[in-house]
Amino acid sequence: MDKLGILGVPSDWLISCKVDQEKAKMVFGVELINIDIKEVSEAYNKNINAVVPEGKFKAEWDQKELQKAYVLYLALKEIVIKHELKGFTIRCFDLLGLLHTTSCLGLALLNEEGIIASCEGDVPAMITMHVCKKIASKDGFQANPSLIDVDKNQMIIAHCTLPLNMCKSYVFKTHFESGIGVAIKGELSTGPINVVRINSNLDTFVILHADIMENLSRENLCRTQIRLQFKDGSNVKYFLKNPLGNHHIIIYGENYEKLKEYFVEHGLKEVTY
Repeated sequence: MDKLGILGVPSDWLISCKVDQEKAKMVFGVELINIDIKEVSEAYNKNINAVVPEGKFKAEWDQKELQKAYVLYLALKEIVIKHELKGFTIRCFDLLGLLHTTSCLGLALLNEEGIIASCEGDVPAMITMHVCKKIASKDGFQANPSLIDVDKNQMIIAHCTLPLNMCKSYVFKTHFESGIGVAIKGELSTGPINVVRINSNLDTFVILHADIMENLSRENLCRTQIRLQFKDGSNVKYFLKNPLGNHHIIIYGENYEKLKEYFVEHGLKEVTY
């Protein structure tokens, strides 16, 4: 049975993100492991003298900030190994005060390495990413809807981290909400994607079809930003009516029938709108 960690409780502002752990085990065959956020601080201090390997990154940044973010990556990886996790979600905003750095870089690196790493303690988002990886063999970009255009059936979606192997290039910036640390501004290839999420009751799912139209560089949004054009009957109004949560997962590719079949076989119903 795959183990997924919950490092700290879900962020206070998230909706529909707490999950019945026994139901998660029964439906998806995953064991959710609660881990005190203090373990992150302890592992961070243990790795405090580690240095960033020369040539590790394809972007430059303030070395002091990059160093702290890299140490946090090592700390998170140590926790993954210690608890034998396939992935985790972390209450990352607490680290801004605890460690004065961000986990955006660490999550980007771990996702690139095949370890599911989800933001803000969003457990359904983490499980969604896990299923996308396991069933569709696709890495996921966890992001928030930022601007919706109903008339054009378009949406801008953004976040400050994504798997580095999902983007064709990237630069480092500060974390949007705090203005500190290291965040990822990735440039994603245009083309077909799916927008996926399960709900917190683990009985409903959504898969929307869209194309990435363009990458954006707005200063008033999280750092990786893409504009989506929904298609094939998918309607952006879903996000205004009764979305299954804040974050949704972006995966590349055409219509993933096997992903839909997996959810249905495990007793989940598809959102209709």
